[in-house]
Amino acid sequence: MAGVVGDTGAQSRFRPDIEGLRAVAVLFVLLYHAGLPGLSGGFVGVDIFFVVSGFVITSQLLRELERTGTVDLPQFYGRRAKRLLPAAALVLVVTAVGTWLLAPRVQWSSIAGDLVGASLYVVNWVFVGRSVDYLAEDVEPSPVLHFWSLAIEEQFYIIWPLLILGLVWLATRRSRHLAPTALRSTLALGLTAVVVLPSLAWSIWYTATSPQQAFFTTTTRLWELGLGALVALGAGLWLRMPRPWALAVAWAGLAAILLAGLVQSGQTPWPGSAALLPTLGAAAVIAGGFAAGPRGPETLLGLRGAVWVGGLSYSLYLWHWPLLRMVEWQFGQISTMVGLLVVTASVVPAWLSYRFVEHPIRYSPALNRSPKVALSVGANLTLVSLVAALVLSQVAYRAAAPGEAGGTVTGNLVVEEPEATDGGPGEDPSPPEDEAGGADEPGTADEPEPRGPEPPERTSTDDPPIYETITPDPLAATEDVPRFYDEGCQVTVDEGQVTSCPAGDPDGDVLVYVIGDSKIGQWVPAIEEIALANSWRVVIHTKSACAFTDVMTTVGGEPYEQCRDWGEEVMAELRAEEPDVVITGGLRGEALAEDGTTSREALVEGYARYWSELEEQGTRVIAIADNPQPADPPVYECVDEHRDDHLEQCSWDYRDGSGSEALRLAADQVDGVRFVDMNPWVCPGELCVGVWRNVLTYRQGSHITATFALALAEPLAEHIVPLVGPPAR
Repeated sequence: MAGVVGDTGAQSRFRPDIEGLRAVAVLFVLLYHAGLPGLSGGFVGVDIFFVVSGFVITSQLLRELERTGTVDLPQFYGRRAKRLLPAAALVLVVTAVGTWLLAPRVQWSSIAGDLVGASLYVVNWVFVGRSVDYLAEDVEPSPVLHFWSLAIEEQFYIIWPLLILGLVWLATRRSRHLAPTALRSTLALGLTAVVVLPSLAWSIWYTATSPQQAFFTTTTRLWELGLGALVALGAGLWLRMPRPWALAVAWAGLAAILLAGLVQSGQTPWPGSAALLPTLGAAAVIAGGFAAGPRGPETLLGLRGAVWVGGLSYSLYLWHWPLLRMVEWQFGQISTMVGLLVVTASVVPAWLSYRFVEHPIRYSPALNRSPKVALSVGANLTLVSLVAALVLSQVAYRAAAPGEAGGTVTGNLVVEEPEATDGGPGEDPSPPEDEAGGADEPGTADEPEPRGPEPPERTSTDDPPIYETITPDPLAATEDVPRFYDEGCQVTVDEGQVTSCPAGDPDGDVLVYVIGDSKIGQWVPAIEEIALANSWRVVIHTKSACAFTDVMTTVGGEPYEQCRDWGEEVMAELRAEEPDVVITGGLRGEALAEDGTTSREALVEGYARYWSELEEQGTRVIAIADNPQPADPPVYECVDEHRDDHLEQCSWDYRDGSGSEALRLAADQVDGVRFVDMNPWVCPGELCVGVWRNVLTYRQGSHITATFALALAEPLAEHIVPLVGPPAR
């Protein structure tokens, strides 16, 4: 982030327009994060930073190459370490302390992991993993989320001089020396062929197919840094550009940047081809600035205030986001006005850290004399931030350490042994012999409706507990999931393959398929208990946010083609296997109609077509209702904060799950399909609670915990066992 850049050869001059460009970039980011209306594309400020960094670093490397014929790697890395790591380490330590003081305890563990990734400058890959982790849906924005771009830049700083030296070595194998012009041309061609074009092509493809991962991935961003490098390599050409052309190029570039900030939005798949607008704009401002003179964008970007903000941009970028998160932890959701006040106030710690940490270390004579000492200081600062992250992780671990619990292990869950009269979750869920064994074959016309158990009354503090303490502990709620997640059975949104996972009795006589999204998957612990007690062989097919229907649904406002393809493959398997029963459910309430709009009717018709075909081939279909969405998720965070009065503080009035009505209507349309509503047990007496008989009810979003599902195994069995009956074939 140096302010001195090269023109050609050893000649260099201060470029106030580049400092001003940094100011534009950081102000875009700050105002976007503050929620300023109209600046929907403020995130493009990061892409501008990438272009500027690629230009500045490549200019520095070129000057050294042309002066000495090589690059002193220890000196280069030492400069980067003393420039970037002091302020970053300070912010990470302050963030760790702020997390401990202000953040909900349920977030400590996740944030500690992010701090480790940020300390090691690999946090962008941490976020890549989280973006495809369906179980991370309730994870709040990390206070070090902004370190993803710093991680990419650090990775760039490590590989870039090595790449340039490698290209120079290849070019000089037959000739010991290259003239400056030949050197720049060789590097420009090499970097274009090796980095810029492949990275751009990959970015466009990966953004189109996996936009959540593509946003954080280093390989989808290298072309942006490489674009800045190409501008540096073409410095001689830009200097010779006619001034009218230079003025037009530079002003057009600034206009492109401003346009990108106004027209792009969080709905734009990013980076991909859309990122060409701000990055080419930034490149044009820098390239045109070589010859545009004072009549170019430097007129605005070179103003004293803009240059001052540009010089402080790194510190501002570091400090503003953790401060926003801390204010939200303390006061809850903040308004745009408060957000603007916070990012404005971030100037204070940014200037203090710049004045008393960054500047003294960066220009320390001792560090300038010895690259080894500079690298040692950088390593020690990294260690300090890493220790702060590990301390927070240890604190989080101790806070979440479960108490001792007696009982038997079922899958990955600890279930206490029930008392003989309690009817707890470990009790044999099979119904009386005359109900289970005497049922007619599925699909027969005279089959009686299942009687079903009597739902419980409204929850009260007098209800007999199943566990001595709240189980699972709220701090471990996100880990209390069906075991098939650990087995890789939940297909993510971006994936299209069909993954099959067995459960229940492998030698069972009745073949049961569980199909749908995570809302049916949440019942697998209970279904598996029932299957083991009734000799069912179970096959699990689940895909995130995917309804088992033959019509197109949407995810993130876009057609969910992977879901429809997945459903078709699953349906082909059902035709071949002809299972006895399919148990399904889902969150979706609408699907795309033929006119391009979304409607419940389209989803209902899609359900009905699949279900009708299954019933015709002799496969019974059971649809389980979608359970309610919490009023103020996450529930486990509320319970952790109100362990003694959770019934009053963490309850909400019943309302039907968003996917229930479509499932109910489709079941009414198809003879033989049964609709099972477990919501009277999820929300007893139409009051949804965070804790039921010391069982924590909800984990991520509107998903119930695996422990709660097991606790409801008996009433679920009384609903579905009579429907399943003996094997049909």
